[in-house]
Amino acid sequence: MKNTGAREFLQAWRQITSQLELEKQLLDNWTNLEKYTALIQEDVDCVIDRVAKKLNSELKCYNEYYCTDAVLFFENDLVPETKTGTTWLRGINVTFEHEHIYNKRLYEEISHLLILHSALSVIVTYPPPGDVKNLEHLPYFHSLIKDSRRAKELDEKENFLLIFGYRSPLQWKGLIFKNDGWKEIVVTNPTEVAIAPGAAK
Repeated sequence: MKNTGAREFLQAWRQITSQLELEKQLLDNWTNLEKYTALIQEDVDCVIDRVAKKLNSELKCYNEYYCTDAVLFFENDLVPETKTGTTWLRGINVTFEHEHIYNKRLYEEISHLLILHSALSVIVTYPPPGDVKNLEHLPYFHSLIKDSRRAKELDEKENFLLIFGYRSPLQWKGLIFKNDGWKEIVVTNPTEVAIAPGAAK
């Protein structure tokens, strides 16, 4: 059981959401927040469940774990000998937050993820069209992480990921936190994911 990396999570996310039937459902319900959210994180076999299975057949997904939209974990992360029907974790592989509206209040999701100490933190959100390098609020979000106690770890392990969703055509852009700025993840082919040299700062 290895920890999930930002690049492999983004790659799995892209592969799952590009499946024709699911892609059509996402696009058809893009502005129906209730249905769209259900497709991403609530329905049986939702996107985050499929991503977990794609990443590792032993990875499990639990939705709405103590105000976190979803967490991915392994069997040995479960606290043993607890009350039947409850889920208590002593470790988290991925914490996942989904936020429809991209605005300054994303700090709520960022601060929540910073204190959870999972192996990978992921936020999926939907900014206005344009260059991801010039998005409003990105410098503020970067400063929140850079001035936190976890900045060194997150920079070295590259384990804080922002995924931006765009509708026409459906595409997902990923940025990882680095101390010197946000770096865009670029997929060079379906089986390889790499950081683009000199990408978004």
